[in-house]
Amino acid sequence: MKRFPLYILALAATCMHACEPYEKSVAPSGTEGIQLQFSVTQTQGYDNEVTLKSNTKGVIPYWDYVFGGTNQKDAVVIMPFAGDFYIKYYGYAGAIPKCDSVKVTVSQNDPKFFASPYWQLLTNGAAGKTWVWAFDAPDNSYFGVGPGDSPTPTWWVPSMAEMTGYGVVNDEMTFNLDKGLNYQLLHGGKNTNASFTFDPVNMTLKINGSDISNGEKTTYNILKLTADELSVVQQGDGWRKFWHFKRKGFSF
Repeated sequence: MKRFPLYILALAATCMHACEPYEKSVAPSGTEGIQLQFSVTQTQGYDNEVTLKSNTKGVIPYWDYVFGGTNQKDAVVIMPFAGDFYIKYYGYAGAIPKCDSVKVTVSQNDPKFFASPYWQLLTNGAAGKTWVWAFDAPDNSYFGVGPGDSPTPTWWVPSMAEMTGYGVVNDEMTFNLDKGLNYQLLHGGKNTNASFTFDPVNMTLKINGSDISNGEKTTYNILKLTADELSVVQQGDGWRKFWHFKRKGFSF
């Protein structure tokens, strides 16, 4: 069974109640005479967990459960996000498989996977959270470079005029957990939609398909993450580059 990549790109997925009637047929072509038989069962009280069982004889099964896939005949997977999803079941007995699907409903984001409070601090869950530059931080630590073990950029901090010249002062970054690890960067009046990878144990953050404001397209180490502040660094050999953001609407 493959695992769904959330933070270290690892988490499996799927969900549902006892084998329901097929909600819709997907690509119904395949070997003549084969009738697909399978069940998708959601665990009572924890509907993020789903048991998949292939009962079709004479086929090689494959499950597409939105967040990953598996060719195991029987599997237990996790649907990490709340929402309605289609789990697709394929039966291979030739070049073209037969396929059918079941609609599943997950009531909440997985409380086990998202147990760390840092998920909520970063994203505010499905509702989302927007971060902007902390230009009013008392220590003037909004951006710059400093020693590798320093909590602030003591070597160099650009002036506000320089930051304005970079064209990033009005940037906004939004994270949410609405059916995925979603990220949006507002820059120059345009939105870029992407995803993110977050490790709340090792406190690292990476943007996939975009970047943080004025970023370096790297994996960032998180120095501080509270309800109101997000401070990250690019860690070098004896140096650090700093970014300090605050919750939109918050003032120091």
